Amino acid sequence: MQAIRWLAPASCLLCRCQHNRACTICVDCEAAFSRNQHACHRCALPLQPTQAPVVNRLDLAYLSVQRLCPPCIKNPPHFFRAHAPYLMRTGMRELIHLWKFQNRPQLTGLLADLLLSRLPTASTESLTTPWASAQTVLVPIPTQWRRQVRRGFDHTWLLANAIRSQWVQPAVVRPWLKNRRYRPAQHRLNRKSRLADRQDRFVARPSIAGHKVVLIDDVMTTGATARAAARACAEAGAHSVAVWCLARTPAPFGVE
Repeated sequence: MQAIRWLAPASCLLCRCQHNRACTICVDCEAAFSRNQHACHRCALPLQPTQAPVVNRLDLAYLSVQRLCPPCIKNPPHFFRAHAPYLMRTGMRELIHLWKFQNRPQLTGLLADLLLSRLPTASTESLTTPWASAQTVLVPIPTQWRRQVRRGFDHTWLLANAIRSQWVQPAVVRPWLKNRRYRPAQHRLNRKSRLADRQDRFVARPSIAGHKVVLIDDVMTTGATARAAARACAEAGAHSVAVWCLARTPAPFGVE
């Protein structure tokens, strides 16, 4: 296989340069992805390091210093942590758009690998996540069926299953959320409309009760979708809820 890559190198999907890597994108393009390094501990909203509020909280018999954004302090979501390792900019934005809007479901495995490669280590997460020592239930945030038909595949369902197959921890995928009714695509709504649209958007199946849930989505913009989905899970009796997504969109108008 290495000889084949050397004799017939692949072209990077993003920059079109040839490379000998067993991957769709080259090392340089992956290294250029904007990382979400300074973010709210709760919702992963990008924050300026000098402006991030600091909250000291005694949690599980140890003192942790966590940065929380004003919305999470004022109105905490029903999920305890969001993992969004990249910013929705440049290369990552192009990769997600190719995947979702240009019928490239074969990119799902690459995206799952990129997300998992930035997960916190087990040693640090074991102290900060109530589900770290138990089997995780991955619940895709559902896409409206009309958009699934138009797109040709259910991107969050594919992503959740790719994460399950590549993750070293035991996990299962369950379709325990559904949309109540058709709504305009979230990326076509402004922030005010997104926040107004979130109430009672999802309903969770009773099977979710007592389980440790990780909601799977591709991008978190205002956080309205994740908040609505987590709220439905919590109201249905989920033990705990976390959110994993590929990227977070920085709010151009300041803090969300």
